[in-house]
Amino acid sequence: MDRRAELEQYFAFWEEPLPVAAEHDHWVRWGKLLQVCLPKSDWMPMNLEVAGDFPRGLKSDTPLDLELRLLFLEGSCYKDKEEYFGEADSRMAVESYIPCGTFSPTNDPDFVESPTVLMSGTVLSSEPAELGGKKIFKIELRFDECVFRVLAPDSFGESGTHEGNILSGLFYAIGKVKRR
Repeated sequence: MDRRAELEQYFAFWEEPLPVAAEHDHWVRWGKLLQVCLPKSDWMPMNLEVAGDFPRGLKSDTPLDLELRLLFLEGSCYKDKEEYFGEADSRMAVESYIPCGTFSPTNDPDFVESPTVLMSGTVLSSEPAELGGKKIFKIELRFDECVFRVLAPDSFGESGTHEGNILSGLFYAIGKVKRR
């Protein structure tokens, strides 16, 4: 499957769009990664891989509507806040965000930006689905005032993911971009 078709399949799981307001910051790698700022969450930066066609001639601060998908790469699912804070390695807030693919933590000149974020959020809804013959979960995850749509592998054991769980880990960001 080509990359364009692969990215497109991540958007087919939800019929209704859930646009997220953002502003264009800059192209990280022309035609590959776009950095945007999400104003609802205190102007947090996010690199994302662009799916589909993208507007040309964007200037800094151009208002955008994004249809985002976050692919859960690795991490943990916790039953609730109490379990999350009870874990020895839970040092982040229940709803927290670090754009780890956007900035080098050590100012390494060879750092290569990526569309990855380290975040924790509250599961608003979770529903099993299938992708390429494998069971996955389609999740709506709240972080601050934003709701993100997440696809996660079926790797949380018998319990799966449910409303009120805390999903914490590394995510890959993909977005369809439209001018407002």
